[in-house]
Amino acid sequence: MKYNSGLSENEWYIMQVLWEKSPSTLREICDALKGSKGWTKHAISSFLKRMSEKGAVEVDDSGKVKGYSAIWNKEDTILEETSSILERIYRGDLLLMVSNAIKEQKLSSEEIEELKSLLDDMK
Repeated sequence: MKYNSGLSENEWYIMQVLWEKSPSTLREICDALKGSKGWTKHAISSFLKRMSEKGAVEVDDSGKVKGYSAIWNKEDTILEETSSILERIYRGDLLLMVSNAIKEQKLSSEEIEELKSLLDDMK
């Protein structure tokens, strides 16, 4: 299944909420994003409609309140998006992508060891 159907940056925030808790009501999604985004219910409802049209979100309107659930699997969707970014931005240069990512982060000693372990496992 192809997951990357061009989720916008805003839609990614909503998917993160739905991956944490599905189904979620519109109110729950609004509450989860209130502090970081401050979007109106109308804006979130519009995003959800587009996400449903893309096949990323399922809407259950059988009860008193609509429930929204993520259809796309989190890990597969992130993997597909990462592959897309690798090709679009870095032209397939994985080393450049990784070095750029870790230059901007303050890695803990544990994270450095985990990264070393991942690289050793690939030998």
